[in-house]
Amino acid sequence: MYPNRFTSCLIVLVVCLCSTLPTSAQEKTPVQDSSNPPQHKTDPDNPTNRSQPASSDTRSFLRRFSHDEYRLWTSPFRASNYDSHTMRKYGLPFLLISGALIATDHKTADLLPNTEDQTKWSGRVSQLGTAYSLAGFSGAVYLIGKATKDDHKKEAGFLSLEALGHAQLLALGLKAITQRERPLDENPGGTGFWKGGDAFPSGHATSSFAVATVFAYEYRDHIAVPITAYSLASLISASRLSARRHWASDIFVGGSLGFLVGRYVYKHHHDPNLPGSPGYRTSRLMPDFTFGDRRGGLYWTF
Repeated sequence: MYPNRFTSCLIVLVVCLCSTLPTSAQEKTPVQDSSNPPQHKTDPDNPTNRSQPASSDTRSFLRRFSHDEYRLWTSPFRASNYDSHTMRKYGLPFLLISGALIATDHKTADLLPNTEDQTKWSGRVSQLGTAYSLAGFSGAVYLIGKATKDDHKKEAGFLSLEALGHAQLLALGLKAITQRERPLDENPGGTGFWKGGDAFPSGHATSSFAVATVFAYEYRDHIAVPITAYSLASLISASRLSARRHWASDIFVGGSLGFLVGRYVYKHHHDPNLPGSPGYRTSRLMPDFTFGDRRGGLYWTF
C-alpha cells in the first residue's frame, strides 16, 4: 500500500514541476534593460508577498513548496495560532467531533449493509479521488489554460496540483505516524491506532477536498463550480467509507485537512489580478465554503 501511495505522490510532484517550465523565453521572461536590473524578487519568506502567482522557475517553485510544507507541518505547534475564541468556538468542536467519530467508528461502519456489491461499486467510485486521477484533471485544466492563453485556468490547474502535492505528503506522513487499521483488516483490534495500518486520515478525502477547495475559490462567482467540486469530493470521501477502506473519522479528518490545505495554497499564491475569491488573510485560518455570501467556519492558523 505504501509504495503505491508514494508513487502517486511522486507523480503529482513531477507534474507540478513540469507545469512550471516555461514554453518560451518571451512568454515567461519580460524584456528588461541589462543596465537596470529588476527591483523586486519574489521571496517566499517575505510576508508582504504572500499572494503570488505560480512561478515559472523550477528552483523558485521548489523553494516555495518546501517553505509551504514546513508551514503546514509546524502550524499546530505555534502558540500564536491559538486564542480562547478560536479554540472555544471552532477548535474544541472539531476535536469533539473527531473524538466522537473515532469512539463510534465501529458502530458507524456496522450501519451500512456491507455487501459485496456495495464494496465493489464504492471502490470504483473512489477511483475518481486517486492522486493520478486528480493530477490528470488538474494538469488538463492547466494545459487547456496554457493552450488558450487563459491565465485563470492556468492558475486554477497549477494551484490545484500544488495543493494535491501537499495533501499527499501530509496524508502519507500522518498515516505513517498513526498507523491505524483499516475496516477490512483481519486484526481483531478493530479501529486501533499504531497497529501497522495506514487508514488515518483518508488520502482520497484529503486530496479530493484540497483540489475541490482550490477550484471553489478560483470560481466562486460561478456557483455551480463550488457546488460541483465539493459534491464530488464528498461523494469520493463517502465512497471510501462504503468501500470499507476507511472509518468515518478518517473521512472527516481527511476532508478537513484537505480543505485547509487547498485554502492555504489559494490564499497564499492566488494572483489578485485574476478572478476568484479575494486573497485576504486573517489572524485565524477560517475555512469558508464561499457559497455566495454564506460561510461556515472552522478556525485554524497556518
